[in-house]
Amino acid sequence: MSFLRGSLNYVWCTTSVLGKGATGAVFQGVNKHNGEPVAVKTFNQMSHMRPVDVQMREFEVLQKVSHENIVKLLAIEDDQEGRGKVIVMELCTGGSLFNLLDDPENAYGLPAQEFRLVLEHLTGGMKHLRDNNLVHRDLKPGNIMKFISEDGQTIYKLTDFGAARELEDNQPFVSLYGTEEYLHPDMYERAVLRKSVTKTFTANVDLWSIGVTLFHVATGNLPFRPYGGRKNKETMHLITTKKASGVISGTQTSENGPIEWSRTLPNHCQLSNGLKNLVTPLLAGLLEESQTRMWSFDRFFKEVTNILSKKVLHVFYMNKSSSIEVYVHEDDSLYSFKEHIELQTDVHPESQILLLGNEHLEEKVDINTLIKGYPDTNADSPIFLYSTDNNNVTIPTEPELPKFPSFPNSVSVENDASLAKVGCSVGHECKRRIETYSRMDRLLKVGVEEFIQMLNHSLEALIEKTKHLEEMSAVVSELGETVNLIATNTDCAKDMNVITSKLDSLKHNVVSGIVEPTHQLYKKFVVEESLSAEWKSAIREKKCPCKTRSSERAKHLTERLRDSWQHLLRDRATRSLTYNDEQFHALEKIKVAETGKRIKSLLNDDVRPVVAQIAECLADWYKHAQTIYVKTQYLEKDTKSCGHSLSGIRDHIFQIKEELRNDDGELQVCYNGAYEPAKPPPAQHRESHRDMRSALTNADEINEILRVNAELIQLLQQLGCGDDNLNSIDHSRL
Repeated sequence: MSFLRGSLNYVWCTTSVLGKGATGAVFQGVNKHNGEPVAVKTFNQMSHMRPVDVQMREFEVLQKVSHENIVKLLAIEDDQEGRGKVIVMELCTGGSLFNLLDDPENAYGLPAQEFRLVLEHLTGGMKHLRDNNLVHRDLKPGNIMKFISEDGQTIYKLTDFGAARELEDNQPFVSLYGTEEYLHPDMYERAVLRKSVTKTFTANVDLWSIGVTLFHVATGNLPFRPYGGRKNKETMHLITTKKASGVISGTQTSENGPIEWSRTLPNHCQLSNGLKNLVTPLLAGLLEESQTRMWSFDRFFKEVTNILSKKVLHVFYMNKSSSIEVYVHEDDSLYSFKEHIELQTDVHPESQILLLGNEHLEEKVDINTLIKGYPDTNADSPIFLYSTDNNNVTIPTEPELPKFPSFPNSVSVENDASLAKVGCSVGHECKRRIETYSRMDRLLKVGVEEFIQMLNHSLEALIEKTKHLEEMSAVVSELGETVNLIATNTDCAKDMNVITSKLDSLKHNVVSGIVEPTHQLYKKFVVEESLSAEWKSAIREKKCPCKTRSSERAKHLTERLRDSWQHLLRDRATRSLTYNDEQFHALEKIKVAETGKRIKSLLNDDVRPVVAQIAECLADWYKHAQTIYVKTQYLEKDTKSCGHSLSGIRDHIFQIKEELRNDDGELQVCYNGAYEPAKPPPAQHRESHRDMRSALTNADEINEILRVNAELIQLLQQLGCGDDNLNSIDHSRL
């Protein structure tokens, strides 16, 4: 019996089955002329019993569509053995989305990045169908293929258009197609329960199938699960029709038991909380059974576009040792980003310290920079978040680990393979958690270094500012002494005495309250690196996951579990085992059980406790580090405040000096309403200040005062003082 069949340009082998359905099968084949691998869909007798126009629909639909998210049609040819037409399509080597979800690694759903890809590509394919007034009517993971392009990119594509037809948005149809678990409740009622035979449907029933598919992709399970599965048809219909609006899943765990409803995705789902917050309303909208509340395709496309258009910023929250994903619109601002962070962490925007590359995020990007201008981040290179309101550090609480199965002593090839698959899925979950703890361990250490570097940079900048402050106070003092000489024995003398007193007090505060504490902090934490030494000492003896290569060990153990599962799968396919085969079969069961114990022990006894200890060490360290940070912030504020005070004193001195001039710019004072030349200082000061008084009438010395004033203005600007006071001075009159 030959297994080879062919058409004019293609040949395929009937043992290379890619998939089977009610009306036909898909085989892997090749192009006769260039050897290019292809997928060939053939049709069985049941398909040929359908009306000719129905049989032709799939050909017509495939010839009408052309989109990267729809499997490409290569040819429609006749089977050379006279078995009708065959459809030749591009080969999707990644298999179907159903096969992907059936793998133990994805027992709890696909990772966030892969889910987003499925969402984007599924929506792209559906948008193309609706633009051509087409309805698929059999959407499910089995009809979504994974294509790997030549450059290694993954592209998901819609396939199997046997049930597709042309249909306007509100145009009704009565024919029944689809797979039970993915059918809209109205179609399920008629197709499965054989009720409501007069009911019609619209293209929007595809949206329900999309909702069920996306839930399946996100969680690894169907959203509506009666006890006993597909055979419990009445309960299945009850769950989908009696659920309240907004409910996205209903599960019955015992025979005739209650339904457990949920409006949220399960904890074991691999999607981040940030993505869950966007996907949950989407699922709630798609899984509306009511005709009045059912979404339109336009609404679906709009919501998906909104999700996919957001920029993902990865943040590691040090106080909770947890990675979060923040989804923000590209046109949002920094404050909006901080508000999104607050929604996931409860850390108020004013209490957030955000570091990126050893710098405050506010210094890395301008406060007016839109999110689209922010640097790219990922889980391994995130923005670090610290709370000024919380100096404690903990590790996140995780969902209970699924139970590892126990094998019965007797041999059952069917049951043993199923149990090994469950064990393999638990092993993968252990591996993911070990990888998460390993990343947590690494990021906690990176976060400490980032905080230390940020403090060092702050103290170095503060040292420079205190130098400028000291220089500025000296310049203002010199200016004050100069004007004080002129004001002697004038009405302004009293004001100058008050100013001099304030200036002396301010200079003392600068030295004792700012300069000395700043130099102490700088010496201890920048020069002597005591904060860094304290942290290294705290974790020196810890057997951190990064050091013990826990992720690599978890990967090895998971591969052992998969090898055993594959062995037991082959035994199940054999059905009947020889005595020797049974012995090896029993050994594989032992291997699964022992490997399961090892990977659970690695997680529970080695990795998690050590990371918890590191978090405790970090809590003690952060209390100290946060104290230093707060002191630095206070010194920054005091430095700026002193700069403003010096600016105010300088302005007051200039104001008094202006009062000592007449309209011609001569230094005179006003006595009882009449201008007179400034009186000389008391006799005891005449000799000591004669040169200073004469200098005020000397053009060269006046230019020197202008130079000093310009230097003062520059110093004030370096300290962040506002320009309003600086611009109010008429420098030409000095």
